[in-house]
Amino acid sequence: MRNRIKKTNTRITKRIIELHEKGFLLDFHFLGERNFKCLQAEGNFLAEDLCITVIDQVFDQFSRTFKYIHSIETSNGYKGVLLSEEICTTQSLTIPA
Repeated sequence: MRNRIKKTNTRITKRIIELHEKGFLLDFHFLGERNFKCLQAEGNFLAEDLCITVIDQVFDQFSRTFKYIHSIETSNGYKGVLLSEEICTTQSLTIPA
């Protein structure tokens, strides 16, 4: 019988747990352009209404791609985490004039 290698995302898990311990408990999803959604709350958010910080770049063993872990804080006190294949800061999403 052939040994199976178990894929894990230890580094992603560790970084997410660290953020949870700091109060970043909610999950955010990047909808495209400048729009974000908090999966546990109603409504969407625009990038300019959020404080988004890139925490780390990690390799996802399951999708075999690099992901960026972001912390997000909203103006109404929500704190959460975004895992994305792209950098999603206010500056990176700025549309050139």
